[in-house]
Amino acid sequence: MRQPKIYYVRWVLPPYRAMTIPPFGIFIKKRYKNDKRILNHEIIHWEQYQKLGLLTFYFRYFKQFIKYGYDKMPMEIEARYEEDEYTKKHYSKVYHGSNKNHKYIK
Repeated sequence: MRQPKIYYVRWVLPPYRAMTIPPFGIFIKKRYKNDKRILNHEIIHWEQYQKLGLLTFYFRYFKQFIKYGYDKMPMEIEARYEEDEYTKKHYSKVYHGSNKNHKYIK
């Protein structure tokens, strides 16, 4: 399996902290450089791409996004394996600021 190039950048499409963009690599906001959970999450997406191939990866990802929404799409849930159960189901609230009172927001 080909390893991804990892780029630490100033900007990633809001509200995200990182993005996997096959075949180019993984892009992570610089301030999250030492956050292993984010890197592991994106590595799972890279592995999905390696398994499915480029076109199938993007087709399936966007199809799931439209059908289930970001928080409930199977490819995203798979990438959240290190998260607690609440976060797995409410990822946007926890990490994208939809619920600023939740205890898991960093």
